[in-house]
Amino acid sequence: MHILPVENGADLPETFTDPFRYAPHPLVRKAADELIGRIESSSELSSAFSEGKMVGVLIVSDKGGNIGYLAAFSGNAGGRSNLEGFVPPIYDLLSPDGYFKREEARITHLNHQIAVLEGSEGLARAKEELEACLLARDEETGLMKACMAVSKRERDYQRSQTDNPSELSALIRESQHEKAEFRRLRLGWEERISLVREELKSMEEEIRWLKEKRAAMSDELQKWIFSRYIVHNACGEEKSIGDIFADAGLVPPGGTGECAAPKLLEHAYRNGFRPLAMGEFWYGTSPSAAVRTHGHFYPSCTSKCGPLLGFMMKGLAFEKATQCHEIPEVIFEDELITAVSKPSGMPSVPGLDGRKSAFEIIMESHGELHSVHRLDMDTSGIILFAKTAEAAADLQRQFEEHSIRKTYMARLSHATEGKPLKTGDKGRISLPLSPDYDERPRQKVDQAQGKPSDTIYEVVSENRDGSIDVIFHPLTGRTHQLRVHSSHILGLGHPIVGDLLYGGSPASRLHLHAAEITFRNPATGTLLSLTAPCTF
Repeated sequence: MHILPVENGADLPETFTDPFRYAPHPLVRKAADELIGRIESSSELSSAFSEGKMVGVLIVSDKGGNIGYLAAFSGNAGGRSNLEGFVPPIYDLLSPDGYFKREEARITHLNHQIAVLEGSEGLARAKEELEACLLARDEETGLMKACMAVSKRERDYQRSQTDNPSELSALIRESQHEKAEFRRLRLGWEERISLVREELKSMEEEIRWLKEKRAAMSDELQKWIFSRYIVHNACGEEKSIGDIFADAGLVPPGGTGECAAPKLLEHAYRNGFRPLAMGEFWYGTSPSAAVRTHGHFYPSCTSKCGPLLGFMMKGLAFEKATQCHEIPEVIFEDELITAVSKPSGMPSVPGLDGRKSAFEIIMESHGELHSVHRLDMDTSGIILFAKTAEAAADLQRQFEEHSIRKTYMARLSHATEGKPLKTGDKGRISLPLSPDYDERPRQKVDQAQGKPSDTIYEVVSENRDGSIDVIFHPLTGRTHQLRVHSSHILGLGHPIVGDLLYGGSPASRLHLHAAEITFRNPATGTLLSLTAPCTF
């Protein structure tokens, strides 16, 4: 444990961190700053973290009442699972003589065998020979069919010109001979092709068998790993990671248990420390896909750490997200649509967490409604609801055709790695986005499979605290589009203030507001522009 000086008890957190939605406690920031300084002053640590790594700190108290912090990193750093000053892994897979390394070596050997076979000259030659045989067969049989068609037309003409039985018999024999020749030609090719296919099939069957063996060995190794990863919680209970996920009807993804947060909690429980607050931040170079900026804090991943931390945090008191009690303001209404200004912290439509949505609140007072688009729960501003199915279809078509113009106002955090921005700067951001399935609900930049997303931006002011006010005009409507375009290093590199999901500076709310929308009114067919004042 690294001791932290704490001036008085008031500095201590009252509740533990919700790892999936939090602003880091001042002591967590203090510990992170100290840890970053320690990494940068050590050539060994700087080298280990040079390519970028998620790092975590956990504020703890020991049995003597001393306050300090534990440090951990996700996965391995510089190819090592243990570094001085950081907690050890829950289970050390990198022990040279351990079962994992032996099985990993066997799987690596299979990978080599598969690669050799897939890249062999024999396999390539067999594929080329099969392709050449099929092409030659088609050419020869096609040519012979054409010749037979010409011969048939000639015989048909000759039959029309004679009644002589012997001549007609000769024509029949000629036709039978040609057909027999064609069958022999085709049979000869099929026999030759069959031999090549058998040779190719033998090679491919060996590769398929090796891949099935590799998959089975990998599955067994994963099961073994998750049976060895035993974790605890604040109630003194213990359970394997495999059993924790099985109880939820899930299979642990690869790498579960190797993130910083579970490492920190497990080390605290094993050593009698009381967890007080926790945070995970990115150290080092920003990656090209996920939104990660040096020194910024991010929530824990959900696919690996969701069920796991749910068990490990049992017995810790942490503050739950509160219900938004503001009422959406109706800013326009006619016979077909209702437009409201939704407060930050309120879902647009009903979700799974029990929070009351704008849709439900407005429907209570305005009758039947149809949802046609959404705003993120933490985004405030204009949202449209249709009163009839026909009006909903009309508005949805306008959204799909991108004929609806939307204007958002945002306040962006200061970022040392971000694009330098000044008043009057404007431009277009184009990035392919896709869901980050390990980090739901986050989105990532995905050059291979991402869908296009485009935003026009203009900087309207620079503030004394280093934040920047920006107007956005999204041309597409991808999930979290403006949040990723703001925060990603390939976008502006300045996360929105209060955007805890993408590394924004802490604030009482997300500073993103849907300020204006222009669309064609389904009732009149004329353009209608609605505005809602921005409150931040």
